[in-house]
Amino acid sequence: MRIHIIHLKVFVLTIFTMIGMQSIAQSPSKVKEKLTRVKDVSLEESNGFTQDSSFYLKPNNKENNRIPPKYPELRKEDVLFTETIWEDIDGRQKKNRHFLYESVDETGERNFFKILTSILESDTTNVKAYAPNNDRFTTQFKMDSVLTLLLGPMVTKKLTRPDGTVVDTSFRDPTYPGIDIPTDSSIYTFRVKAQYIFDNRSSRMHYKIIGIAPIAIIKKQVSIPDGNGGTREVDSIIRKTLFWISYPRIRTYLANRDVYNPSNQKSMISWSDLLESRYFDSRITKTSYNNYNDKDFFDLYKDPKKRLESAEKVKQRIDDFDQDRWVY
Repeated sequence: MRIHIIHLKVFVLTIFTMIGMQSIAQSPSKVKEKLTRVKDVSLEESNGFTQDSSFYLKPNNKENNRIPPKYPELRKEDVLFTETIWEDIDGRQKKNRHFLYESVDETGERNFFKILTSILESDTTNVKAYAPNNDRFTTQFKMDSVLTLLLGPMVTKKLTRPDGTVVDTSFRDPTYPGIDIPTDSSIYTFRVKAQYIFDNRSSRMHYKIIGIAPIAIIKKQVSIPDGNGGTREVDSIIRKTLFWISYPRIRTYLANRDVYNPSNQKSMISWSDLLESRYFDSRITKTSYNNYNDKDFFDLYKDPKKRLESAEKVKQRIDDFDQDRWVY
């Protein structure tokens, strides 16, 4: 009996030795394949998450999955007050400098103007631009028209090849006469068309953005009479609206783009949150209140001080209406 047990132990030991030798004799490619398979089913990825260079687990899909909150449902009979305003955001101001931040992260561009143009250029967004003078969003602006404003018109010239053949070549000419081509440094202002709506049922003033338009501030020299029969060159500033975009159409895309936070990269908000929460400084340039000719303050007042005073009056009137609804 004891001899049979010893033979059984030897047999089992031999089997395990053969299995071990077989695994050792496997080719390096098969071993690598097994290790790859083990790596492919990591805990993070099996739960739908992956780890990026910032060491945080993020959803393991490439589609934008942030959904902005729904707009509050307002009944027409509950709206006690509404006023449409146009306000300009100057990216050079300290509180607005994130509008001009040049960087690319996992959510894409962070420069606000480049975000708008990337949305327009994308084939999947189906977002249209509208004419610069059409903030009612009725006249669509073709992408080629946008590129003409930014890069210059398409011109065709004859080109002689080395073999002597002459062909037509087309390119964009930024020096074309009569076209004021903006540069990246001249696009730092964004005009926002929005509505203030007071809901009498909830006693709350709502701020709803209708559209956004980038504005190029172009400086150029013009000739004016000098009073002695000649002319002299002076600097002239041209405010050129490039195009309008309907904000509700791009709201979801802005909800999936992060705003640069210089203080804490962990605590970042989306562009839709920033705009709808009014985390920016702006100056009102136009109002629907008592404006029979539909003019903005640049057309009504040549004095910058007068434009500033009018903007403050609009802001104060809206604040007063909101505060007067409350009983203390």
